[in-house]
Parts: sequence; structure tokens; C-alpha cells
Amino acid sequence: MSIIEHLYDEIHGPKLTPYELLENVKLPNYISVDFKTENDFIIGISKCKIDKDEIATFTYFFNKENKLVRLTSNVNGENSEIYNREKAIKEYYALAKKTLFSDKAAV
Repeated sequence: MSIIEHLYDEIHGPKLTPYELLENVKLPNYISVDFKTENDFIIGISKCKIDKDEIATFTYFFNKENKLVRLTSNVNGENSEIYNREKAIKEYYALAKKTLFSDKAAV
């Protein structure tokens, strides 16, 4: 996939929808998938077993178009951001701009 295709996918692709997230509750290691709304976002919170004694909590933020905009995790009390659409768009935009307007590009 080209940089432009990646950029397009970041801007327009859903990545994951709330419905698809809900389907995860059927998997044997998932404990729960809950939803709420907050500040114009649909927030999905899933809990799953990653080991016998370890439980991970993932928080998914969807916009009004049901597109995933952010994903965070909490494993053993350690929070991390797994995905951020805005950051990904900026990264691919910078790569595309660099590629299109490189020193080697024809003038």
C-alpha cells in the first residue's frame, strides 16, 4: 500500500466500528464490552484476559460517523495510547509531502 493510500485510509477508513467491537464479546478471552456516550463520542470499554491473572482494559473512542479516532489500553495499571487517528493522519501527510516534494522531484 502506498503512502497516499495509507493517508486516505487514515482519513476515511473506519478501522473498527462499534458493532465490530461488540462482536469481540463472543471471544473466549473477553469478559465484557460496554458502551457510553461522552462529549460527542461513543466510548467502548472492553475487558479481556491476556493471561490467567492479567486483565486488560481497552478504551475505544468513536466519532459520530462510527470511525475509531483513538484507542488506549490499561494493562497492569500501565496506560498507553495504541492508536490516534489525528496523529496517524499527520504522520502520513508529512510522509506524503516529503515524498511528493523531495529534492529529487521534478520541478
